[in-house]
Amino acid sequence: MSLTALSRTTPTASLDGTRSTPVVYQCVVSLERTTPAGQPLSEADRRRPQQLRHLSCALLKLWGLPSFIESFELLVSELVTNALRHGEGPVVSVRICADAAYLHLYVCDGSPRKPVPRPLDDQTEDGRGLHLVAAFVDRLDVSDDGTTVHCALALPEHAA
Repeated sequence: MSLTALSRTTPTASLDGTRSTPVVYQCVVSLERTTPAGQPLSEADRRRPQQLRHLSCALLKLWGLPSFIESFELLVSELVTNALRHGEGPVVSVRICADAAYLHLYVCDGSPRKPVPRPLDDQTEDGRGLHLVAAFVDRLDVSDDGTTVHCALALPEHAA
């Protein structure tokens, strides 16, 4: 696992190529997948979501956003688990950042296919992750190439 923590004040491009507000805080983590695509997760990969929940908790405390911890940990857990289970690239990249309006989570799994939420079914134990994420966030989108899922929580002064 490699970690890069940055503090930036320059604008960044959003998934649709438009300029967004300046990034105030940012942390990027790259996880080398230890499980081949389509196989049950290795022990190391099963630990990754928990490790990233701990990291996000520490970051949000450091950034003065402790009220977002519980929701953000759920988002991290769901999207990282999905990336490890269904992604195809050798690396899963996680970017956590905050700007003036939103707390963002980007998860890139290297898969060229866009994730598609499954129909909800009371009989199965999985397949609810993207529905759960959508219910919690103010923004949810996928990059045009299908490799990156982005979600965002509005900061209080920007909440609807």
